Amino acid sequence: MRSHENAALELGRRPGGRPYLLLACLLLPAAASGQVPVLPAFSVSSGTALLSAAASTAAPVAQGGNFSIPLPDGRTLWLLNNVWTGRERPDGQPEVWGIIDGAAALAPSTSPYSQAGRLAFVSDENGWPLPLLSGDLKEYSQARKFWPSSGFCSGGRCCAFYSIMNNFGPDPYDYFRVGQGVACSGRPAGPYVKARSGDGYAFWNDIEPAFGSAAFSDEDGWIYVYGREETSPGEYSAQLARVRPDKLASRADYSYYSADAGSVPWTSDVSAASDVIPDMPEEFSVSYNQALGAYLAVYSDRGTGSLAARLAPYPWGPWSGPSGLLACAKEDYCYGGREQAGFAAAGGRKIFVTLEKKHVPYLYEIDFE
Repeated sequence: MRSHENAALELGRRPGGRPYLLLACLLLPAAASGQVPVLPAFSVSSGTALLSAAASTAAPVAQGGNFSIPLPDGRTLWLLNNVWTGRERPDGQPEVWGIIDGAAALAPSTSPYSQAGRLAFVSDENGWPLPLLSGDLKEYSQARKFWPSSGFCSGGRCCAFYSIMNNFGPDPYDYFRVGQGVACSGRPAGPYVKARSGDGYAFWNDIEPAFGSAAFSDEDGWIYVYGREETSPGEYSAQLARVRPDKLASRADYSYYSADAGSVPWTSDVSAASDVIPDMPEEFSVSYNQALGAYLAVYSDRGTGSLAARLAPYPWGPWSGPSGLLACAKEDYCYGGREQAGFAAAGGRKIFVTLEKKHVPYLYEIDFE
C-alpha cells in the first residue's frame, strides 16, 4: 500500500500551487499515525430558501441537484438534476404540473447572499425550463433522463458530469442509473453537447463508480472526481479519479487512485480503483479548506438526511468519521447536502452549504471558530 510519507513528498513537488510541502510536513505525523484533522466548533445560520413561493402557473416550485459555479462575468451558474414546475397551493404545498430532468439556472451575482429568489432558469420562449441535455432516438430518449451532478467552467468552456438514468415505470422515482457521462458547452447556459466514448456517451457504465458525484479543481492542476459505488448490498463507498481540465471530455485521460498500485498510485484501470470515503450518498462535495488545513467533504447522512462532514489531509484520505453540521427533521425529507465551495470566504473559515428540504434547496452559512 502506498504510504502517506510518499504522498506528502509527491504533494510537495507540485509546481505552481499552494505551498504543499509545508502543508504536507504539518499533516504528515497525523497521517502517518492514522490520525486525521478534527472539525472545530462552528455556528450555523437559520437557512434561506433559494426558491421563492410561486403562485403563477408553470413556475418552478422545486428543484434538486443544486451545484453552483461562480462565473468570471460575475454571475453564478446552477446545475440542477431536476426542476418541478407548477404553482404554490394555499396550504403552502407545491402543485406539480411537470418535471424537467436536468436543467440550469443563472443568478446575476456571485454573492451567496444574493442567490435566493434570483435564479433565472434557462427556458424557452414561453418560460418553460429547458433540459440541459437532450436525447436522440438512438438513446431511447423517451425512457432516459440526464441528471447533471457537478461541473466546471474555465477557459471559455463549461463542462458538466451527468448521470444517465433509465425509467422503468410512470412514476417520478421509477428510474435507475445506467452510466455516467460528460457534456460541454461554450456558453454557461448551453446548449451542452454530450462527449462520446466509443460508440456511446457513457464514460462509465452501470457497474462502475458514478464518477461526477463530487468534483473539485485543486491547485496542483488536476480536477479530482469522486464516484460512488455499491460495495455490497446497501453499502456504498466513494472512489477517486483525476483528469486535467482540458481533458475532461476525454475518457482515456482519466486515471484512478489505487492503494494497491505500488509506488505510482494512479492507474488507467478503473477496476483497480480503491475505496477512499466510506458510506457516501449519491451527491456530496469535496473541497480544500485552507482555514481547516484539510480537505472537507460535506454530504447528507443516508439514514437521517442530516448534514455531515468529514476531513482528510489528502483527497484520497484517510478520512475522519462523520461530524454533524446540521440536523434534519424527519418530516422535512432532507437530501442532497453539499458545500457550495465557490461561495467560501475568509480562507474557508466561512462556508456555505445547501440542503434540500421537501425538494426545495436551503442555503446555510457555517462559520468555523
